[in-house]
Amino acid sequence: MSILLAFFLATFFSSMGVLPPGMLNMRVAAISIKKSIKRAKEFILGVSIIVVVQSFLGFYFATFFQDHPKLTKNLKLVGIIIFIALTIFFLGKGIQNVIQASKLETSDTKSKFSPFYQGITLSILNVFPIPYYAFLSLYFSAFIPDFFTPLVGIAYVSGVTLGSALVYVLYAFLFKKWENKISFFIKNVNFIIATVTGIIALFTLYKW
Repeated sequence: MSILLAFFLATFFSSMGVLPPGMLNMRVAAISIKKSIKRAKEFILGVSIIVVVQSFLGFYFATFFQDHPKLTKNLKLVGIIIFIALTIFFLGKGIQNVIQASKLETSDTKSKFSPFYQGITLSILNVFPIPYYAFLSLYFSAFIPDFFTPLVGIAYVSGVTLGSALVYVLYAFLFKKWENKISFFIKNVNFIIATVTGIIALFTLYKW
C-alpha cells in the first residue's frame, strides 16, 4: 500500500510541479513544433534520466532531515505555509500572464547537440527541482510511516520521473497539434495550479 501511495502521489505532485510553462517544457514544445514529436521525445528521455538522479538526491537529503526530528517536528505546518505561498505565487503568475500575454519562444536555433543531450544538459543546469523533491519526500513521510525504505524510495523516484515525463510528452503533442490554439492553456495554467495547491493547503490545515 505504501509503495503504491508513494508512486501515485509522486506522479501527481511532480506533474503539477512541471506543468507551468518553464525552460524545459517550453523547449519541448519548441522542438515538437520546429522539428518533430520524435525529436521532442529524445529531449524528454534526456531530461528524464536527470530527473531520476535529482529525485534520488531529493529523497536522500530528506532522509537526513528525517534523522533529525527537531527539523521536522512541525513538518505539516511548514507544508501548509509552503502550499499557501505556492498558491499566492501561481495566482500572481496567472494574473501576470493575463496582463502580459507571453508568446512561445520558437526560434529555430541551430545546436551542435542532439535533443537527447540538450535534455541532459538543460536538466543538469536546472537544479531547483532537488529541494522540491526533498520537500515532497518529507511531506509524504508525514503520513506514510515506512516511506524511507528502499522499495518505497524506488516507487517515489519512479513516480516523480513518470509524472514529469507525462507532462513533457503532453506539451509535445498539444503544441504540435494545436500550435495556434494553446494560448488559453498558457494564460490559465497558473490559475489551475493555484487552485490545486490551495485545496491541498486547506486539506492539510484541516488534518493538522
